[in-house]
Formats: sequence, structure tokens, C-alpha cells
Amino acid sequence: MHKSFVRISHLSFLGLLSTFFLSTEPLAAPADVEIRHESIQLKRIGPERRFGGSPAGVLYTRTDQTPKTAVIIIHPESDGRNNWHCVPLAKEGFAAFGFATRYVKEDHHLIMEELMLDLAEAIRFLKEERGFSHVILHGHSGGGGTVAYYQNQAEKQPPNRVKHTPAGDPPDLNEYDLPPADGLIISSAHLGRGYAVARKLDPSVVNENDPLSVDPSLDHFDPANGYRIPPESSHYSEEFLKRFKAAQQARMERLVAKAYEMVNERKMYQELLKAPDFKDRPAAEQLRIQRGAVLQRYMTIYRNFANLFYVDATIDPNDRALGAGGAQITGYRPDLYNYYAHFHPRNTTPEAFLSGNSLASNVFTPKLLPEVTVPLLVILGSADPSARMAESRAHYESAGSQDKEFVIIEGADHGYRPAGPKAGKGDQRERKVQALADWLSKRFPH
Repeated sequence: MHKSFVRISHLSFLGLLSTFFLSTEPLAAPADVEIRHESIQLKRIGPERRFGGSPAGVLYTRTDQTPKTAVIIIHPESDGRNNWHCVPLAKEGFAAFGFATRYVKEDHHLIMEELMLDLAEAIRFLKEERGFSHVILHGHSGGGGTVAYYQNQAEKQPPNRVKHTPAGDPPDLNEYDLPPADGLIISSAHLGRGYAVARKLDPSVVNENDPLSVDPSLDHFDPANGYRIPPESSHYSEEFLKRFKAAQQARMERLVAKAYEMVNERKMYQELLKAPDFKDRPAAEQLRIQRGAVLQRYMTIYRNFANLFYVDATIDPNDRALGAGGAQITGYRPDLYNYYAHFHPRNTTPEAFLSGNSLASNVFTPKLLPEVTVPLLVILGSADPSARMAESRAHYESAGSQDKEFVIIEGADHGYRPAGPKAGKGDQRERKVQALADWLSKRFPH
């Protein structure tokens, strides 16, 4: 059993490495080492849908070595093909596979269960067609829950896997080969995309069709309730916090009910289309049924930048600057940004909302990680303005892995850039890559 906790600062970095990480000598990585970039198009497997493309990636390797271990850099909708981790990891002697899922930049259509098939194909390709002995999944932010979901399902045997999406659609993951990864890296991650959305919903919205509607008693951007413009910290009473969180939950439940209503309408028309008496109906009614059976509805969700963690420094305190990374911008106003086009989510299909961005989603790491057994690294920046220390600890503590480590990079924000009072000399990204390389070197062959 190997469990440890490490805090890496610019003052104690070398000593901690020798104490906690290095069972083998790290590879020397010359600054001028040549890195090979290979663009790879993967097969899209699973149910036929009109949305999304095909998964793809860029494989980074040193030209002077043949690495045995590959690290897949994954986020559900972000394009990882040029991710900043890839070249430094390749220089350390590991292959890095910067991954783009079928739904890259297409969060409004994203189905998490289909991403499981993309990851399965990526692992299969790297092992069977490129000969890597070990493949590790690195999930950053929303990618953390993604890799936890994949490994949870891959370690289960059919018929014990998820049988359909929350909307009741394919794929049935029992029908596919899901090769397990050999290790997980969960980086700056929340408990799940739906959980993260739930706590960003503005509960003061009175009318979903009127984005300016406000219940002042639930408006956390109202100074009367405790709001202050960053970098000054807001502060809310316990009574307000209790009402606010209950109202956030209630709004999420209303949105989930609306999504199911839209999905059930489509399924109703699909059943009518298959009914024996369909051809006996009037022509106009047949046409309406045909249209309803293929109609794709969309939800518009306004005001989803209401996470109290962004503005109140007393909530899960760390070294963060307030305002979710924007407090350093002169005049930054999260109370106004809440009314702008925050991406996560704004316009979405009900199917995508249920699968990835709601509390109906299967992606909730406290339920997934206890059944994960492969080596696990949980890593987080101490100045992260969106991922919470308590949740990273929960990832570490709940995982079923016997071999697990928890590492904090001091002075690092969500993207491992220098931030906050412990930013030091600004080498947070270098320290994160070194922590990854040391963890990998201890467990997996170069």
C-alpha cells in the first residue's frame, strides 16, 4: 500500500522530490531534445448521431527514445492536441497523447457515455497499434470526472456497466470493449460536471425565460446580502447560505424536469411513428408525428456564474484570488459576468444537459472512485480559483486505489500558472510536470 500527501513549493521542491517521489533516477531531458508530433485520426464507434465529429489526437514522443508509457491528456470538450503538458512530458521520456474527443468545442451536444467509447478507442489504439505497455489517463478540471467515469466502467464486467444515457438513449456500455487504463491522474477537478453546474446556477432567477428576473432575497450579488466586488471578499450569513444552496438545488431540479419533458416529448412522437395505426392517421397528423420524432430541442440556461467560492474567501479557503481568476483585471465584475454568455452551459440539448451538465449525470466522482483500483495521483494548485481543496481530498480519500498520492503545487492557479501570495518565482507549470514525471517514473516503464 502506497499513500502519501505532498505539498510542493519553490523552497522545498528538491527535498520533497527525493523524499517522496524518486525510486528511480529521473531521465535527463536536454533542452534541445527533438520531439516528434504525429497527428492521428481515430475511429468513431458507437451509435450514429448527427452531432460531433471523430476523436483525434497528436502523439508526442522523443525522437531518440521509444517510450513504453503513454499519457492521454483529456478534457470532455477542450482540444488537447496542443495541450501545454504534452511537450514537457515527452521530454521527460513519456509519450503524451493530446486528445480531442468527438465533441471538442461542442459542449452543447456532448454525451458523456459516448466519450467513454472515444477513450476506449484511444487506449486500444495506443496499446494495440503503437505498442505501448501502459496507458495513463490525465483528466484536468472536467476531465477528472471523465477519466474516473471511464475507469469505473472499464473495471466493471458486463452486464454491470451503464446501459444507456440518462435520457434513455444508446450507447449501452456493456456492448463495447473498454480496456482499463493503467493509472489515473486527476488534476484540479471538481466532483463532476453536473455537480459543478449546480453550484454555479443563480438561484435568484424567477423566470427562466426572463434573464433579468431577480428574487432580491436570493441575489448573492446584492450588497445587502453580503456581496462585495473582488478583490474585496464577500461574506454571507449562515441563514442566507442555507437558503441560497437550497434554491440552487431547486433550480437544478426544475431544469432536469424540463429536460426530461423535452426528451419524453421526442420519445412520444417516436413511439407514435412506430405504432401500427400510424398510416391510418390523417396526412397532416402523420407529418406532425414525423417532425416531432426528429425535432431536436435546445435549452437556454441563463445566469450560471453564481458560485459563492468565486467571491467569498471564507468558503473552502486557499491562496486564490477572488473572482474565478478575473480579480486581477481592473474593474472585474462577476455580478455582470453572470449575465454574459458563460459557456458552461448556456445553450444545450436536453440530452447533453442530462448526460453531462446536470445532477442526473452518471459523472459524480464520490460514487465512481471507490471502485477504481489502479494507481491514482490527485494534483491541485494551492491558488486554484475554481477547484476546491476539499474536493481534491475527497477524490484521494474515496478512491479504492491502494497506491495513491495527493500533491499540491503551491502558488498555482487552475491552469498551473503563478498566482496568489505563494506564486514565488513563477515555475508552477515546471513543478507540475516534474511531479507528474516523478509519479510516473516510480510506477511505469519509460
